[in-house]
Amino acid sequence: DPPMPLQRELLFPNPIQSRPHEAALNVVYTGALLAREAWNFLHPHGLTDSQFNVLHLLRYQCGPDGTVNQTRLGRMLLVNRSNVTGLVDRMEQAGWLERLDDPEDRRVKRIRLTAAGRKTLDRADRAYMKRVEEVMGALSAKEQDELCRLLEKLRKPLNEPTGD
Repeated sequence: DPPMPLQRELLFPNPIQSRPHEAALNVVYTGALLAREAWNFLHPHGLTDSQFNVLHLLRYQCGPDGTVNQTRLGRMLLVNRSNVTGLVDRMEQAGWLERLDDPEDRRVKRIRLTAAGRKTLDRADRAYMKRVEEVMGALSAKEQDELCRLLEKLRKPLNEPTGD
């Protein structure tokens, strides 16, 4: 199947006038569809995308001791980090992670995945990764590399401070 132009897919009666605007809409719309698809896979496991993201970070991006500083965890999150404490609170109550005191700084909390968190992640991750591979399989490995390169290029000006 050839790709459908965004104008037709969104049922816009008129062409999108600006090519940069159309490109931005394509990125945003595709992101929204990917987020919806992730929700469809995570919801049956009782997880939100933020919770899944935290479990993934705790499994794959921790230090050798299996912990990460809560502030650093907040910086690594893909989503809004304004309420990391509330997110961690809820996940701790669910038994998926635990907070530990930092031996070098008592103001700092370290976060560690629990056995229950690992089990929850294992269940959700298999289905999620299978679907990600199916969806991204629409692109060759070379196209996936190019997509990553282009999106990194696009993020560069978004991550630079503005001259206000």
